[in-house]
Amino acid sequence: MSRTIVKPGDVYSVPLEDGRYSYAQALESPEFAFFDVATETELTAEEAISHPLMFRIWVHKSSLKTWNKLGKVPISEQLSKQVPRFKQNALNGKLSIYINGQETPASLDEVRGLECAAVWEGSHILSRIRDHLAGQENLWVSSMQPKQKG
Repeated sequence: MSRTIVKPGDVYSVPLEDGRYSYAQALESPEFAFFDVATETELTAEEAISHPLMFRIWVHKSSLKTWNKLGKVPISEQLSKQVPRFKQNALNGKLSIYINGQETPASLDEVRGLECAAVWEGSHILSRIRDHLAGQENLWVSSMQPKQKG
């Protein structure tokens, strides 16, 4: 089994179930930016990242097994900045905001709209891309929303 070495700036095509391609750029490991486009033929790395951002998530390395590296493009200033994510303690329900390796206690209102601090598997990523492109809610995103404790 070959080991994929991912470097910040690497751009990948992500084959979708319907034969189209979506696109992602490696940021600071394990984060990737996914772009709001699906094409029937592969774009170049530069073309792929010229589209609006769809979402930014942490990606499990096994997800890259079916992805095709298109090249390397400098990471935009916007994507080079860390973004806050939320965590929720499974035992006591307490919420926190995680950014730059730091965790800060937070309220439900403060974490609303933030991405969950979770690593995504390939099948869940495909599901999220497919649902986004179809304009529908994604089961995995919904299941990871912060819950009101108590």
